[in-house]
Amino acid sequence: MSGESILPELNVYAKGTKAFFIDDELAWVQAVLKTKTVDEAASKVVMTFERLESPATSADAAEPETYNFEATFDELVKKTKVLPPLCNPPLLEGIDDLTNLSHLNEPAVLHNLQVRYAMHNIYTYSGIVLVALNPFARVPLYSQDTLEAYAGRMRGELEPHLFAISEDAFQGMVRDKKNQTIIVSGESGAGKTMSAKYIMRYFASAHEDSTAAKQGASGDSRNAISRVEEQILATNPVLESFGNAKTTRNDNSSRFGKFLEIRFNERHAIEAAFIRTYLLERSRLVYQPATERNYHVFYQLLAAVPDAQRARLGLEGCTWESFAYTSQGGSGVITGVDDAVEFRNTSDALGVIGFSSEQQEQINALLAALLHVGNIDIQGASERVGASIGDDDSAFGHTVSLLGIDSTLFRKWLTKKQIVTRSEKIVSNLTRAQALIVRDSVAKFVYAHLFDFIVRTINRSLTGGDIGGSPASFIGVLDIYGFEHFEHNSFEQFCINYANEKLQQNFNRHVFKLEQEEYQREQLANWTFVDFQDNQPCIDLIEGRLGVLALLDEESRLQQGSDRTFAEKLYKQFAATPPGRVDPQTPAAFFRKPRFGADAFTIRHYAHDVNYEAEGFIEKNKDTVPDEIQNVLRATTDSLLAAVLASDGNGSGDGNSGDTSQAAASAAGGAGGRLSVRVARKPTLGAVFKHSLVSLMETIEATESHYIRCIKPNEAKAAWQWDAPMVLAQLRACGVLETIRISCAGYPSRLPIPDFIHRYRALLVGGAAVSAATSVDEYRQLAQRILQTAFNESDRFQVGLTKVFFRAGMLALIEKQRVERLNAAATSIQRLVRGYQQRSLFLRKRSAALVLQTMARGVLARRMLRRLRDTHAALVIQTAVRGFLARQFFARTRQSTVRLQALARGYLARREFNDLRRTRAAIAIQTLARGYMARCRFSRDVYLVTRLQSRVRMRIAQREMREILAERASAAHFKDVTYQLEGKLMALTRQLDESQARVARLSEQLRVAQAEHQQVLQAQDATIQQATAQLTQRVGELERAKQQADDHSAELAAQVATTQAALEKAHRDAGTERTQHEQAREELNRKLAELEAELQASRAQLADARAQHQQQMLVLQQQRGGAGDVTANGLGGAGGDKQAASSIKRSDTASANRWRAAAGLSATGYDMADSAGASPPQRQPPLTAPVAGGAAPAHASSQQTLSHRRPHSVDQPSAGLDNGALAATAATAATSKRATVGGDEGRTLARMLSSLGGFGGNNNNGGGVASIPEEADGDDASDAVFDLRNEDEVRDMLAHEDGLVGEVLNELVGDLQVPLPNIDAEYSPPDLLFPAHLIGLCVIKMFQYNLARRIDRLLMSTIARIQKKTAAFESDYTSAFWLSNVFELLSIIKTSMTEHQSSTYEYAESERAMNDGMQYLESLLSDIYFGWIKDLQKRFSKLIIPGVVESEALPGFTASDSGFFNRLMGTGPRESTVKIENVLSFFNHIWRTMEFYYVDQAIMRQIMSELLCNIGVTAFNNIIMRRNFCSWKRGMQIQYNLTRIEEWCKAHSVSDATRNLDRLLQLVKLLQLQKSTEQDIDIMFEVCDLLNPAQIKKLLSIYAVSDYENPIIGPVMNEVTKRAAPSEKVDKILLDTNDLNDQVLYLTARKVPAIETYIPPEFRMPRIRALVDSQTDVLYDDDVDGVDIDGIDLDDSYDAYDDEQQLAHDAAGY
Repeated sequence: MSGESILPELNVYAKGTKAFFIDDELAWVQAVLKTKTVDEAASKVVMTFERLESPATSADAAEPETYNFEATFDELVKKTKVLPPLCNPPLLEGIDDLTNLSHLNEPAVLHNLQVRYAMHNIYTYSGIVLVALNPFARVPLYSQDTLEAYAGRMRGELEPHLFAISEDAFQGMVRDKKNQTIIVSGESGAGKTMSAKYIMRYFASAHEDSTAAKQGASGDSRNAISRVEEQILATNPVLESFGNAKTTRNDNSSRFGKFLEIRFNERHAIEAAFIRTYLLERSRLVYQPATERNYHVFYQLLAAVPDAQRARLGLEGCTWESFAYTSQGGSGVITGVDDAVEFRNTSDALGVIGFSSEQQEQINALLAALLHVGNIDIQGASERVGASIGDDDSAFGHTVSLLGIDSTLFRKWLTKKQIVTRSEKIVSNLTRAQALIVRDSVAKFVYAHLFDFIVRTINRSLTGGDIGGSPASFIGVLDIYGFEHFEHNSFEQFCINYANEKLQQNFNRHVFKLEQEEYQREQLANWTFVDFQDNQPCIDLIEGRLGVLALLDEESRLQQGSDRTFAEKLYKQFAATPPGRVDPQTPAAFFRKPRFGADAFTIRHYAHDVNYEAEGFIEKNKDTVPDEIQNVLRATTDSLLAAVLASDGNGSGDGNSGDTSQAAASAAGGAGGRLSVRVARKPTLGAVFKHSLVSLMETIEATESHYIRCIKPNEAKAAWQWDAPMVLAQLRACGVLETIRISCAGYPSRLPIPDFIHRYRALLVGGAAVSAATSVDEYRQLAQRILQTAFNESDRFQVGLTKVFFRAGMLALIEKQRVERLNAAATSIQRLVRGYQQRSLFLRKRSAALVLQTMARGVLARRMLRRLRDTHAALVIQTAVRGFLARQFFARTRQSTVRLQALARGYLARREFNDLRRTRAAIAIQTLARGYMARCRFSRDVYLVTRLQSRVRMRIAQREMREILAERASAAHFKDVTYQLEGKLMALTRQLDESQARVARLSEQLRVAQAEHQQVLQAQDATIQQATAQLTQRVGELERAKQQADDHSAELAAQVATTQAALEKAHRDAGTERTQHEQAREELNRKLAELEAELQASRAQLADARAQHQQQMLVLQQQRGGAGDVTANGLGGAGGDKQAASSIKRSDTASANRWRAAAGLSATGYDMADSAGASPPQRQPPLTAPVAGGAAPAHASSQQTLSHRRPHSVDQPSAGLDNGALAATAATAATSKRATVGGDEGRTLARMLSSLGGFGGNNNNGGGVASIPEEADGDDASDAVFDLRNEDEVRDMLAHEDGLVGEVLNELVGDLQVPLPNIDAEYSPPDLLFPAHLIGLCVIKMFQYNLARRIDRLLMSTIARIQKKTAAFESDYTSAFWLSNVFELLSIIKTSMTEHQSSTYEYAESERAMNDGMQYLESLLSDIYFGWIKDLQKRFSKLIIPGVVESEALPGFTASDSGFFNRLMGTGPRESTVKIENVLSFFNHIWRTMEFYYVDQAIMRQIMSELLCNIGVTAFNNIIMRRNFCSWKRGMQIQYNLTRIEEWCKAHSVSDATRNLDRLLQLVKLLQLQKSTEQDIDIMFEVCDLLNPAQIKKLLSIYAVSDYENPIIGPVMNEVTKRAAPSEKVDKILLDTNDLNDQVLYLTARKVPAIETYIPPEFRMPRIRALVDSQTDVLYDDDVDGVDIDGIDLDDSYDAYDDEQQLAHDAAGY
């Protein structure tokens, strides 16, 4: 029989197979099989392996190291020799769960951890255990974004992390209603403390938002929870300072065990916490080995105690080297740690916990006293003399002073002891050694009680004083010391290893239980319970009835007990039987007596054999202080020390409650019946620790346990360095390998049945059965067939309900068969393809040869024919060339002869011409020179004569000037001048009077014109043309008269200026007589001021005349627009393209029907399907609408008039304001706290003020709301008809009528039913935005009448009502409707305030009210926008992962990755129910909703940008944290989905928003790029420039390679790690989430040209209707009667304005 038939495992060992071999330096190394020999006759197998990457031990090492394996079949069957453990395929290298390895063995686990550590992945699952490797460097794995990414996720869904363990514990507590425990273990320096710290931070931060949401408005409760969370985090620096120290292996080693119980209430919110401590290392206080330190707090105290306290504490000039308790290790400084900063952190944390500054000073005093205790010098030359303390010992003085104790008694009992007998008390001297022990025991006693006191204070603070209360649920975090094995091991190591034995037993049983439950749940057949090595005998050896602890306690109670006698009792109890004859299941089998050393013993722990030195066991176990010393300490005057010692009368320092100590005391005192009547003895430290450990194990067993095993990768604490033997030893010690061993004893490998069929269906001969299977049973049968095809023996596998289970190594075997089958299939395909290619190539070559032969023969024939043709052509060419050359030679000769003749003749002609020109030039020069000389002589003569005349005339003028000056000096002359000037002034005054009279006449003429115009209005339509012509002529005359008046006024102003200049000159000349004529000058100035005032009044009257003229033109324009509706042959009907003033484009009946139809629709009737996409309606309502050919009758009903009103311009003038006041100041709108909304600049206000007069202040026709019924109420009031006859009535209603505000709040906001989209009804902007326009009209009118309080009330009430209506965000339609209306209202008010700023003081309050209203509207707009965005994102987030990431819409690239939930539920990769079409449908729904309600385009684009940003961030963070998504096939699918989204954005003109997807697109591109060479790395970094190196490294480290794809390890990953190293500390892996709370909405309010005053007919709003009617009809009140306007051509009247658009604006505005 062949060896392969006996041992099928040999089939796996083929040439090229990799296996592991033991190495002294690297623990395990990989080697590849080179030769394999199976000798069937000798039943022997021989294999030779060659080591991979053999280290270069020397320069002469030329050949790699080889390993030989030789064994017989019997040895392999009997397991006396084991085949070399196989390596896993490259596909599984770096896998995140060790239990998923196909070859689950010790070297494979070590190698996988090493690969992941080299890729900077420090966390790895091993079943239920999380293996954490200490990086000894800062890693970006604990940011707030990472913490939030794990919140709410199940374990295994994301990359391994301690946050995943924490979340699993939290979800287990919530889901299963069972308390949880997280056990963090590992040796010193492995990172336990930091892991526990991050776990506490996770619980304090991860579910904060959800907790706050559940609590609602209970703000006090939320503050309390925040305080507890802060205190939980503050316990870390306090306990680290008082309980951690520097050791040889760790700079921050925990020297005590800690169990933090985080308590939750019924709402699963943190309400309290409780801490239990175990076995504080007291001996470290008095002794530290070399290179180690005492507890951190002493060094912090010495480095940073305030100067004010140093003198009182006796620490002046002292350092750590000044005290014996801090200088024994010789290392008082930790590199990179500032003790002063740590002291301040500790002080701050103590303050958070509840220690006052006074208490902190007292704690500092106790710590300083302990330092002085170590410096007390105890003298004693011999045992006869005894120990003594000098009177001048300063350390002793500081100690008793700081402790507040009696120095005499303390000195006495430090050097003496008292023995109490039945009859007397004997006091004897202590030796110096005994006194030193007492001194050190005092220090340990006080420090241990201080530590316990701090822990109890922390617990009172964390529990709110209710320490004994039972929580609703809790999660415990156990940070306990790992297994310790040093060169010298003492009592502390014994207790630590005892605790680890108990925890390991609990761990083994838990793993065993889970393994068996898995088999039972899957209903496996033919299996037996997995057996595992229980360490109960070792635990019995320690804690049994006659165990080590019992014997130690017994020896500790004896007066003469010693360490030697304790060791001898151990030998007698456990080493009496020779080792070979001991039952391996008894405690004696785990005890060894060493060959050397009389007081040592060895215990065989689960991790390692540890040799303990019995020296010091008795003293440390007693850990007692003489009663006399205790009495002295308890008599202290220091309040803190008294509280510390009084809190625990038993003196136990374990940090637990008194129940444990009492139980230990009862156990210690009740050992014998005769001694039970005595007073209970104080329990030993070992007994206390044992009972506290039992209590801890009971707590752990009553909870659901989670395990985190921290591993220290190297001894030097170097970053990212790997020490394989050290890691392997820790894996054995922490139980990870034991877990694997238990799993390997059963079925360690398992796969969900669909996954198994999907991957290994290729092993079946036919594939039809795979597609035919539909039910679960059929799938199980199909899996059974595949397994039977792969294996002959059925005991190698089991098929469960949902999974397939394999024995160890079988998964690798079936994987090998699959690869071989695929390779064979690939070879067959290649053979057929290559044969086909060769046959096709031969046929193509033969066909090509025939074609080539045919072409070659044709070429030769054509070549001969070409040669004959060339010969004949050469003869013809020679003949032609020879003739051409001869003719060319003759032509050149003749041309040369002609050229020579021409040159000679030209030379002669040029020489003759130059002679003639030279002669002519000489003559010209002579002529000019003679003329110049003559002119110079004449000029000289004229100059002399002129100068002589000037001298004579100057003398004559000087004489006349002196005479004039003398004449002017006389007073009489000055009076004459004054009279002349007064005469001129009187003349100017008369001229001004004449101009005023002329203006009066013009005004009278204008009044007559107005009267005539009023008559024209009453005339028939036939006289309109004639009246228009007359009015145009009259207007022309008025314009000319106005121009003449303006010119005359300018002349008068010039004359006044001339007169003023003359007066000033006269005053300068009469300086000597100014005092006498002062009165006359003042009179002149007064008259001049009156003249200027009269001039300004004249100008004002002219301006009023111009304004009235322009108003008449405006009225005529409106009358002409109305005339177009009356007659078809009139002015309006003359051209079909004329623009009318009305903006109404529909009839009342149609709009009413649409409103009634909209009111009956449901919110769910919206079509979600994608449509072709019609263009959105126009956003801006037109300024004017074309008048139809067939207009309505002239006499329309009053009801129609209410619905068809002209739009009112929002840029109305403020009542009673002039241009000067408007130009003086401008109100500045304050910036909103959440929004910045700007407005466009409008046209100038001066033109509108000059053309349209303000109403209200100048109207004196009487006031009062005459037609409002005073007793109308209820329905009668709502149906009442209001008639506002003048502006005073309008003002009174706006100022005093509360019903107007009620109509706005109820009809326009509160009771308004939002119209829903309906294909049967088409809505225009006025149909949907009428609330904003009507509210804006009311606000603007209130501002015109300076009603500041009414503006405040209306706007604030409206904003509050809208905010209440939109607070719930129950419907997208409601949100979009009010978002659009609020933005429209803001734009209306902003436009009005921008163009109508006021500078008068009386309008300051109104301007303030308007500005405040704009700010609150901006805030309301921001609240609606961000609230709606949050609601959209909340609903949209559920579609992102399944619709964008998991959706597989691209055919042919189906990803075979199976998610965690599929593995958990036992199902294969199922297609996502949410498709990319659902995402696009969501986009269509939101976009169409915003289009329907006319939301501003900028808001629409910003909303879509927010949603796309949500896609980019959520999908990116999800992919980068999930291994099963990082594959090239998944990248193709995601890229296809993103392309669909980009196409949608491009079709809807929001392509700019797709920049939010750039990082996600680059991530997807990275998944599809090649990753095998360093050149590929360069391409990746160049293409993915938006991704930082840390993100690229993370993606490559979790990339899931597909079949035939090389794993990303070795040089490629090393290069990526090298590039990411410089910026790894600052680079973030996750993208920042889109926090809307920190965002600002930047929008620009649009310019609203006109207010649409449309009111739906079914709305009962009489006051608002009356207001609209009054403002629409007011333009007709002052029409001029009797003026014929038929002859007026409105096209000519446009010349009076800037352009046609301005005229239309003014005609439509009010």
